[in-house]
Amino acid sequence: MVPTLREPLALFLLLLLGLLGILLVSRSAGYLSTTDAAWATGLSALIALIWDAAVQRPQRRRLEQLEAIYRHAHDAVLVFDPRDGRLIDYNPRTAELLGMAPSRLECIHLTDLHHEDEAFLSSLVDDVMGGAQGRYLRIHYRAADGRVVPAEVAASRLYVDGRDLLLCIARDIREREDAAQRIQHLAYHDTLTGLPNRSLLSDRINRALARGRRTGQLGGLLFIDLDKFKRINDSLGHSIGDELLKELARRLRSTLREEDTVARLGGDEFVVLLEGLGPRAIGAVAKASEIAEKLRGVFTDAYELNGHELYVTASIGIVTFPQDGDTVDTLLRHADTAMYYAKGAGRDGARVFERRMDEAVSSRLRLENELRAGLRDGQFVLYFQPVLTIKDGRVLGAEVLLRWQHPRDGLISPKAFLPCIENSALMLKLDDWVLSESCRLLGDIQNDPTLSPPDCLSINVSHQQFHQPDFVDRVTAILTETGADPRRLQFELTETMLIKDIKESVACMSALKQLGIRFAIDDFGTGYSSLSSLRQLPIDTLKVDRTFIRDMAGDPNDAVIVRAILSMAQQFGLKVIAEGVETREQLQFLRDADCTYYQGYLARPPLARETFREELNISAELFGLADMPPPNLSRGADGENPAAARSDG
Repeated sequence: MVPTLREPLALFLLLLLGLLGILLVSRSAGYLSTTDAAWATGLSALIALIWDAAVQRPQRRRLEQLEAIYRHAHDAVLVFDPRDGRLIDYNPRTAELLGMAPSRLECIHLTDLHHEDEAFLSSLVDDVMGGAQGRYLRIHYRAADGRVVPAEVAASRLYVDGRDLLLCIARDIREREDAAQRIQHLAYHDTLTGLPNRSLLSDRINRALARGRRTGQLGGLLFIDLDKFKRINDSLGHSIGDELLKELARRLRSTLREEDTVARLGGDEFVVLLEGLGPRAIGAVAKASEIAEKLRGVFTDAYELNGHELYVTASIGIVTFPQDGDTVDTLLRHADTAMYYAKGAGRDGARVFERRMDEAVSSRLRLENELRAGLRDGQFVLYFQPVLTIKDGRVLGAEVLLRWQHPRDGLISPKAFLPCIENSALMLKLDDWVLSESCRLLGDIQNDPTLSPPDCLSINVSHQQFHQPDFVDRVTAILTETGADPRRLQFELTETMLIKDIKESVACMSALKQLGIRFAIDDFGTGYSSLSSLRQLPIDTLKVDRTFIRDMAGDPNDAVIVRAILSMAQQFGLKVIAEGVETREQLQFLRDADCTYYQGYLARPPLARETFREELNISAELFGLADMPPPNLSRGADGENPAAARSDG
């Protein structure tokens, strides 16, 4: 109350004394009457009240508002004396950010709070105090418990009561950095074992090849594949198999040199990168073989896993570079070939790659010829993996999957034949067939008044198909030919195929967007995708890979990863579809985490064409959606490349 009255009271007294003085001088009698004193008092009070109401009260209200903002701001506000670096004022958020009591903050200095060295801080203060624009920078604070707190700081000069002060407004960015680090780790590492994934391994092999050319030192790759690992998964379950893979990864890391790299390619396949094997080919092969035999010792001791005692063996393929190849793909292919020769020789052994092993290419050529015949004779069929809403189980559409109805071997999964024809002309023909048949089916459903069309039909697009110069023209022609509504189509792309040429990818996607087609990033997190690259792409949906979904309900690490992806998608305004949902626990976790869509065997297995059409009608009748128009979702799809059309969701 006192500060509120101080200034108007001072003005009143000043005016009163002034008026009394004037009256006293003007009176010849040399004294003032009671009437004069009352008149002077009333006039002074009136002027003081008017001044307070017209001037002081609005200013006080403005100051109170500013002080409330200052005290309740989410960002920390710190005011320093630039001459000695003493902290002279701060808001409550500062104490929370640094974990310090007010008594300690009142006697702290600039150098005590910051993790940077004094020379940097001195230069920063001089820069800010000597300029008019201030500085915006990333800096580290030192909390009371010793933690380093990253922050974004806006530093500027503040002029108050005739002196310059240093104003710092600091925003805590720990959560943002933690999420970015998790996403970055996700892009380069296998989520189950924590080992480098294929992307990181490829980068390190390229670097090793470059160093080898510069130094003359040879290197090698060991391709490790567990023998009969499928039996463990089939008999004991995938959880035991996963525990085995994690323990194997730990043993491999502890056995190898620090400079060696061990990576997991997927499934039960591991690759070890060796460098510094010497300048001679014979010696390099001998050293690589010696290390391979040492690694076989990792499998000698039993694996004690959840009450099960397991003994496993492995087959190892050995290549050395550059004599066995000077690219990542060549080396991995040759190492893979050598590994299969080790398996063919009885398993539990190692084989060095030899050129004659390239005869395996001939068998692949025979398979390619069978595939050409299958495409010509109409042996391929489409299956459909339904996509459902988590909230109510409504079928929104499906992901298109490819199957080969082989005349001799029956129904074949794409996993059995697509790896053999990737990067070939036949792959493009098969991709084109999948796209055409999917659009033709969609057009037929739209034109049939007895059927309810899907909200979204997702088609996997391979990297070869996507990067064809006439891809947009081809899609346009197929849409015109089939009459398919492009607003009901979604193309699923992988991360790695998009970032090879980001400008080309954005241009192609934008042209297809103009047609109404939506885009999803398939198997998100299993390739490489930086946040900056992701923001440039006009995508609508992220599909969380099944490897993250499998154990998220019981594994805190998987749960954190899934929540980080959902949080990032929300920030970017993207929809999320969880793949491979197989248990109610997984579905409940996704529901609690605010994921909207899912697919997997818990909902529906892949369906044949007619069964899928019936499923659409059943869902439409159940939810009263039969007469609804197609959705206009320019940002966000409601929801196997034909390379992943290729595996079930």
